[in-house]
Amino acid sequence: MKIRKIHERTIAATPEQIVQLLADFEGIWPTQIAPAPRAQGERLYKTPIMLWQEYDRPGAARAFRVVSPAELQGEHWFELGRVPGGTLIRHTVQGEALGDYEAIWRDRIAPAHDVILEAVFDNIEMALAPPTSSPQSSISSSRAQ
Repeated sequence: MKIRKIHERTIAATPEQIVQLLADFEGIWPTQIAPAPRAQGERLYKTPIMLWQEYDRPGAARAFRVVSPAELQGEHWFELGRVPGGTLIRHTVQGEALGDYEAIWRDRIAPAHDVILEAVFDNIEMALAPPTSSPQSSISSSRAQ
C-alpha cells in the first residue's frame, strides 16, 4: 500500500525560530499522546514502533528514513517556507507499507500520526506565541471616617 500524508500550517514566526524548535523533539512532542523519539546513536531515533535515521534532504529542515521495521519503507520530512503572515510548516510522509504493516499503518500508525503531527504544530505555535499578560486588577477601598 502506498503512503502519502501531508500536514501543513502557517505559523506566525520565522523559519529560523521554527527550525530551532524542530531540532529538539523533546520540547515540542506531545508526550501525553506518545513518547518523543529517543536518540539512539548516530542520527538514529527510536519510536515505540519504528526506528528512524535522520538524513540530509535538500530543502528540508529535518528528514528521516524508516530503518525498521522492514515492512514500512519510507521517509518523512519537515519543510519551512516564508509566506505572508509567517512560515508555512509542512510535514510529508511518503513510502509504502507491506504485508501485515498495511493494516497496522491504516488502523494504528496513520491515525496516531495525524493526531501527533497536529499536536506538534500546536506546541510549536504555543512555544512561539507572545506571552499573554494577565489582566491587572486593582482594588481600592475607602473608609468613611
